[in-house]
Amino acid sequence: MMLCAISQSTYFAVSYSGRLNRMLSRIKISDASATYIHKVAVIHTSIAWTMILMNLSFSLYSMLFTGGYMDIFLAPVTIHINLPDLLIPRVMAYLSTVYCVSAWIFSHAMSFMLATIFTHQYKALNRSFDKMLAESNDRRLSDSDIETFRQRHQEISMSVSETDDFLMFHNAGAFCCQLLDAVLILYDLIFFHDKKDPVVIIMRITWMFGMLSGLTVTAAGGIMVNQYVSVMLSVLECGMLPFCIFLLLWHLGPILIIFFPSHSKTNCQIN
Repeated sequence: MMLCAISQSTYFAVSYSGRLNRMLSRIKISDASATYIHKVAVIHTSIAWTMILMNLSFSLYSMLFTGGYMDIFLAPVTIHINLPDLLIPRVMAYLSTVYCVSAWIFSHAMSFMLATIFTHQYKALNRSFDKMLAESNDRRLSDSDIETFRQRHQEISMSVSETDDFLMFHNAGAFCCQLLDAVLILYDLIFFHDKKDPVVIIMRITWMFGMLSGLTVTAAGGIMVNQYVSVMLSVLECGMLPFCIFLLLWHLGPILIIFFPSHSKTNCQIN
């Protein structure tokens, strides 16, 4: 519940204020990049809806057709109110589950999609840089080419920095809450075997897989971006003027704080 509140509140705030729309509208991509990003978005959306439908199906079965296996979520009602039939509270609990599952999965899908967009932009910038070096004489670039490359890099970095303002809250909450949930679900799988229903067992395993997948997605977004940053730095060190290396290092700070703000700021200070 805490993770859903953090994620939903974060994306509601940036969507309602228009910050997310303004940030996305400033992203400049080619037609080929737009086609690629559209395909990735379709894949992410399909996976998200598949996981949502799977979770909701398991929740529906466990709440309404297992004789009260999930009545633990109705603890305040079952303790303080004596009801002859718990159908209505179970239906209400299921509806709240629909909201929580959607807020959890769609927030992750959006965060990973943003990381994919930024990664693709830096990858395209790297390819453009390689092409410029291949076409130049003696593998040297003019000052105008360097300035064009620097400006493009700065535009992407500004979008990354603005995205970090709200992604850091979502990712911090996602990592902590999902890690705690994974520990609790693992404890439940190891020490509690009172329910022999195979569907319930599969559901608990699916929950564990979902928590681990969420942790993986949270970490993968930052790793993807930082990987291409490292690749660009390696290329620049081999083929670009020292002045351009200095300019790129100056503007690399916002990239590293998309998903790991505290760690990245520490690294920047050390460097």
